[in-house]
Amino acid sequence: MFMTIFRSMIVTALRDRISLFYSILFPAGLLIGLGLYFDSPEYRFTLLTGTVVLSTVFWSVQGTAFQVHQQRSRGVYKLLKVTPCSNLSFVFNMTLARTVLGLMINGIILAGGIIAFGISISGANLAVLGFMLALGTLCFTAMGFFVTNLARNEAQINMFSNLLYIPMLFGSETFYSLQSAPQWIKTAGNLFPLTYLVKGVRFSFTDLGEVLPYVGIVTAYTIALIFLAALTFRWDAEQPLLSRRSHSV
Repeated sequence: MFMTIFRSMIVTALRDRISLFYSILFPAGLLIGLGLYFDSPEYRFTLLTGTVVLSTVFWSVQGTAFQVHQQRSRGVYKLLKVTPCSNLSFVFNMTLARTVLGLMINGIILAGGIIAFGISISGANLAVLGFMLALGTLCFTAMGFFVTNLARNEAQINMFSNLLYIPMLFGSETFYSLQSAPQWIKTAGNLFPLTYLVKGVRFSFTDLGEVLPYVGIVTAYTIALIFLAALTFRWDAEQPLLSRRSHSV
C-alpha cells in the first residue's frame, strides 16, 4: 500500500510546479539573496535553519492541500474508498510518503546552505537534525490534510493556509528574534508547532541535550493533527465533513 502511494506521490509531486517553486526555488533564492546581504555568521545560521523550516512548511501544508484537493476532485479517492483501507491508515501512508519527499527537498536546501555559508555539523547532530525535520514534515503534512478537508475549493485552501502561515511565521523566531515583541505575539506563536520545530532544528546544530523537549512537543502536535486529519477526511469531494458514511478512523 505504501509503495503504491509513494510512487503516485512522486509522479504527482514532480508535476506540481507551484509547490516545487515554493519549496525549493523560493527558499534557495531567499537563502542566496539574504545570505549575500547579511554577512554575519550568526544571522547566516538563523537564515539557513529558517529557510529549511520555511521550505518544510510550504511543501507540507500548501503542497499537500492542493494535491489532495486535486486528486479528490478527479475522483481518485472514490476508487480507494472500496478498499479495506481506513481513513487513519490512508492519511498516515500519504503523510509518510510526502515526508520522505520533503526530506529530500530539505537535503537540497540544507546541503547548499552548509556549503555556501561554511557551517559545520557533526554526524550525530546531522542525524538528530534529519529526525527533527522528518517529524516536522510529518506534522505539517497532516496539517495540510486538515486544511484541504476543511476547504471546498482552491480559494478556500489559500485562505485557510494564509490564516495559519501569518501567525506561525510572525509569531516564531524563524528569521528574527522576538525578544522585544509584544507578549501577545509570543503567546500566539506558542500555539503553533512551527515555534517548537524552529527551536528543535537550531538546537540540533548546537546542543543535542536541548532537543528532546521540542521533539516531544512536535510529536504531540503530529499525533493530534494526524487523528484530526483522519477524522475529517473526505473520500468524495461532495461528502459532508465528519460524515458517518466514511471509513472508520
